[in-house]
Amino acid sequence: MFSLPYVPTAEELIDNAFREGAKVARSLRSIRAPRETRLYKSEEKRVERVAKIIESSLNSIVKNFPSYEQLPRFYRRLIDIRIDKDRYKRSLGAVNWCLNSIKKLKSETLHEMRKTRDGKLSRQFLGRAASFIRQISGDLDELIKIKEILREFPIIEKIPTIVIAGYPNAGKSTFMTTLTDSKVEIANYPFTTKSIMLGYKTYNDRRYQIIDSPGLLDRPIERRNEIELQAILAIEELADFIIFLIDPFSQLERQLLLLNEIRKNFKRRIVVAINKKDIANDKLIMELKKELREFSPLIISAKDKNDCEFVLKRVLDVNPIT
Repeated sequence: MFSLPYVPTAEELIDNAFREGAKVARSLRSIRAPRETRLYKSEEKRVERVAKIIESSLNSIVKNFPSYEQLPRFYRRLIDIRIDKDRYKRSLGAVNWCLNSIKKLKSETLHEMRKTRDGKLSRQFLGRAASFIRQISGDLDELIKIKEILREFPIIEKIPTIVIAGYPNAGKSTFMTTLTDSKVEIANYPFTTKSIMLGYKTYNDRRYQIIDSPGLLDRPIERRNEIELQAILAIEELADFIIFLIDPFSQLERQLLLLNEIRKNFKRRIVVAINKKDIANDKLIMELKKELREFSPLIISAKDKNDCEFVLKRVLDVNPIT
């Protein structure tokens, strides 16, 4: 999603900058010139090189981490769930402060060095520069973590979108994999999908985006965890259609409450499918169909490609996007 720069730790940035500064200083001490001139010039270049490396690294962070305010609404809300916007903005602000402080310190130091020809001023520069960087040590560590989270964000296209919703372990990832041939992690335990997964399917010469949302449980919004909040966000911000999968072996009453909540709060076309027909007995399926009769549920196996494509056909043909 984002082209994010390398984020060093504070000590890594200090070590790299000071090491490069020492190299350039050593090289200038061997030139033919009076000793005092060589020492002054070597220290002047040390300050310039150290400042350049620090500025380049910090500027890359400030410029390439996306501005929260300029992000599309979906990504802003996803940051609020996964990271917290204040934490994000605070860390970037600290890096920007350090960048400006280093620039000012470099300018002041070089001005004073050129006026006095005192190479010893470089030591003061190095000490203060290291102090500035260590003051944002925690913010750099935070941005390293944030970078890993941002790299997981999905690339959302502006095309018709179908969100697969339902209880944990209802078979959403299996359904998506079967339908789209996407490689999605699948396991027989709840909350396998911990973030939004994407796949694509072409139907009637039109490309659709399929979103495998994390599993939802029937409980108040304030009690929902980060994983569930991402599922709600996907439905609210992205869904043109919803496929709701029912797990015949889980708590039907609570699944029905969740289904009705989605129908009430999200005015989208919903197609309901009872999954796992390959392992559920006929009596159980008939009971479920009776309970869900107002939704006219389809009976499917998420492992069967024909079944999955039939569900897709139902959701798109009943209320096609024009």
